Amino acid sequence: MVNLAQQLDALERALTRLGIIVLEEELPDEAHIDGGLCTIGGELVIYVSPTAPPWRRAEVLLNALRRLPHGDVWLPPEIRRLLHSDDFCDNPVRLVRLEDEEER
Repeated sequence: MVNLAQQLDALERALTRLGIIVLEEELPDEAHIDGGLCTIGGELVIYVSPTAPPWRRAEVLLNALRRLPHGDVWLPPEIRRLLHSDDFCDNPVRLVRLEDEEER
């Protein structure tokens, strides 16, 4: 099982392998978001707020990765499962420890 820091690292590496530029930059307060994927000058860029809590940063990266063709990029199995799950958003603990499907 990988911890949240390792999950964040795996997500950032996967996005980088896909050619996405990952930038930590404070976003305007009126935006009311912690980051997101956008196109700037023909380049795909994901902005992530450096002040967002780690689970929220992971959520931003995971949502961006979901929108991209990620099938050929290696990801830890638990992150791959999260890519196909939509119930983690209200439960940040799932980003730290994904329960095994058979244990439910």
